[in-house]
Amino acid sequence: MDILEKGTFSDGRNYEVLRVVTPDPEVPEELIRYFIASFGFDTYRKAVHDLTYWRLYFRESLAGHFAPEVIDHHYVLRVEGAYAGRIWFGYNPRTGHGNFGNVYTEPAFRRCGVMNILMKHCMAGFQASPAVQLCCASGNKIAVQSYLKHGFRLIFGGEAGPLCLRKNGTFQEAEKQAFPGHEPCTVRPGSIGDQFECDKFLYYTSSWQHFPQRSFGLAAAITDYRIAFQEKLSGNGVVNVLAAPSGTVCAYAFALKYFGEDILEFRFHPDYAEHLPELVRGTAEEYLRLFHVPPVCAAAENAELKIDALCRAGFGPVGGLEGGFRMFQPEGTGR
Repeated sequence: MDILEKGTFSDGRNYEVLRVVTPDPEVPEELIRYFIASFGFDTYRKAVHDLTYWRLYFRESLAGHFAPEVIDHHYVLRVEGAYAGRIWFGYNPRTGHGNFGNVYTEPAFRRCGVMNILMKHCMAGFQASPAVQLCCASGNKIAVQSYLKHGFRLIFGGEAGPLCLRKNGTFQEAEKQAFPGHEPCTVRPGSIGDQFECDKFLYYTSSWQHFPQRSFGLAAAITDYRIAFQEKLSGNGVVNVLAAPSGTVCAYAFALKYFGEDILEFRFHPDYAEHLPELVRGTAEEYLRLFHVPPVCAAAENAELKIDALCRAGFGPVGGLEGGFRMFQPEGTGR
């Protein structure tokens, strides 16, 4: 843990800015507890599901379990010994792609300039790091204006929505280079670093945004890769990705035992649909080996690419379950 700045507010209170870059075995226990407990403390009825998984992420990150696949930068402002606010960015060292956010100021310290101080150090940390891109999203126009002043750009224009901060070029240029389409691809196990590729790069591409990928049933609760991977860490299933020769992630699939159900879902860049059967079949087979039962994938009637991928992967309709597909199996391998 580093102390980046010491100063005094206009009212005479002293403050200091702390930085934790993972892995850091000397992070004080009280700071770890603050990170985990403060996020969502005064909005505990909002995004309950998402907040739970973020707390899991913080706990693992601050324990150093995600390095070297993920490097996290946590910035905290402390006033007279009391924690006043925090901000974060994390990135995948292999690609340089990352996520920015978890912005929070304690109610007692709002309108004191806490976030201006933290943003200064956070942005300096990004510029000095190997990260090349940070993405985030906000519906708060005031927050968006602040981010724009620090170099972020709205990916789709307007006054709010997804934003990107890049050291060189634009998000659209990066997207065009990363997804030329119809390349040879391979399936590999997903990693914690892939959360930035799936949730903060692939998800914000124009092809993804303009292509419907609605999930049904319990799979709809697994809203992104980050949550699916946290479930995998809990021992509840498998997560795989489809990668292009450049290493770009073009799709991901997960099969999980979730609230007693065996679910499978996959989300993908539409220009790489020809490779989906290998991803889907492989994920289902891995799950079958773990839990001795094949997972079920639900698809809307008009989800043509998804249904085609399931059929080519050897799946067929599940009797009595509208829109449900399950992998065909040789006799004696399961139900």
